[in-house]
Amino acid sequence: MYRLCAFDLDGTLADTIEDLAGSLNYALTKNGLPALPVRQVLRLVGHSVDWMCRMAVPEPQREALHAQVFADCDAHYARHCCDHTRPYEGILRTLSRLRAAGVTLAVVTNKPHRHAMRVVDALFPRDTFSMVLGMMEKFEKKPAPDPLNFVLDYLGVAPRDAIYVGDSEVDVAFAKNAGLPCVSVTWGFRPRAELIAAGATCLIDDPEELLEVVL
Repeated sequence: MYRLCAFDLDGTLADTIEDLAGSLNYALTKNGLPALPVRQVLRLVGHSVDWMCRMAVPEPQREALHAQVFADCDAHYARHCCDHTRPYEGILRTLSRLRAAGVTLAVVTNKPHRHAMRVVDALFPRDTFSMVLGMMEKFEKKPAPDPLNFVLDYLGVAPRDAIYVGDSEVDVAFAKNAGLPCVSVTWGFRPRAELIAAGATCLIDDPEELLEVVL
């Protein structure tokens, strides 16, 4: 059994795409740029909100408008991050069973820390996670291992006793860089084929399958 199970947030624990796309498109249209379909926004989620905004701005206007689009998106999302966001079916039950078995749970995400905290506080019981760590200036973003290494050190868990769960190629690389095995979920923002191409070796189609891997 693993002592620690750490999770990505967007596309792994919670379906956040409607609120993310809504805030991004608000910022784009406010700055005179075309809105993007949700399927295109999906492709931009995983690295960071700043990166998402940068890539959403057409190349000719990118340097001039990226910073303002990011600021507008960030401010809008702070007000609307939980409008439509919900845990995926089966997630709450699976987390409860992991905790009951004695597994420590954590969230490590590229979502800005204050947004990550708000989403987690709104969606999950207060004592679900021993630590929630979103993107902060003092850490390099995923896939650099710094945030995960910090969580391991803080919770006193060796890499061999921990596992990471995510939905993207960024998460596969993140876990590998930190020396952890990765469970890739297929209900998130990347299709199975892309996860396999990124090096995923353990894929699950339902949250309850995680119990067999972790326990």
